[in-house]
Amino acid sequence: MGKFYRRLGAVAATFALGWAALGVATPAAAAATCETYFKSYNTVKVGTKGTQTKAAQCLIRRSKRPVRADGSFSAADAAQLRQFQRSVGLARTGVVNDPTWIALISYGSRPPLSVGDRGLHVIRLQRALRAAGYKTLTGTGFYGSRTVTAVKAVQRGNGFKATGIVGPKFWRLLQSGKLKPGKKASAPRPAVASARASNKAAVALAFAKRQLGDSYGYGATGPNRWDCSGLTQGAYKAAGVKLPHSARGQMKYGKAIAKRSLRPGDLVFFYSPVRHVAIYAGSGKVIHASRPGKPVAYIKMAYMPYAGARRIA
Repeated sequence: MGKFYRRLGAVAATFALGWAALGVATPAAAAATCETYFKSYNTVKVGTKGTQTKAAQCLIRRSKRPVRADGSFSAADAAQLRQFQRSVGLARTGVVNDPTWIALISYGSRPPLSVGDRGLHVIRLQRALRAAGYKTLTGTGFYGSRTVTAVKAVQRGNGFKATGIVGPKFWRLLQSGKLKPGKKASAPRPAVASARASNKAAVALAFAKRQLGDSYGYGATGPNRWDCSGLTQGAYKAAGVKLPHSARGQMKYGKAIAKRSLRPGDLVFFYSPVRHVAIYAGSGKVIHASRPGKPVAYIKMAYMPYAGARRIA
């Protein structure tokens, strides 16, 4: 009997080594084999070097492609990446951009996940969502309220029922890299000027989303700490629009709009007299930097006394 168990152990070890030879952990441990946590996810292309390059190489190798994780992205690595991109339906650029990060991190099996679950599959989900812009998800491995909020936002933005439960369809969306992170795409507008304005508002909102989870700091204007008007100022600076570092000052810019006409990217002001500003994120929610001890976060507008809104672009 002892001989049988020794043989069984040898077979198991050989099987595990087989996965390792491919650069892949056993399926249950796959999420832990590569570094997947970063504050932000940089573009990796031929000639790029460093920690994120090594992480990208590791993830490509985890998809069973012969790439060496040496921290220097080569033309051969790009060729292997193009094969991966083709396999999931992404443009074959050979460049690790945001959709490719999401697809690489989420690559693997598609187990059902819901509130209360723990483990490596939850980490894989959380890190993929972080790459998609949900910076409050660090990869704790526990499926709690923050994970539910992020999952529901993605579900709403991609035409799913917002259940907060992850199933095969949700995994397929992640693994395609083509999710719309938190809102439905707005309908195209006929006027060129309107399209430009929409683009600036979208850039500002995307900037604000990337700061989710950052700390509050009175008078802070980034890059890792913000106050309310510092965040909105930074968001519109990214879109090429200059705003003052003051909620009251920002209320003098753009044009006043009715609450019922809010669009993502509009600035929303609170209290009387005005002393707080946030950026509208859709579905009655804003992104804001609120107070010490609270990170940049989504919040329902209804939780604060509304004072007005401005369309900056």
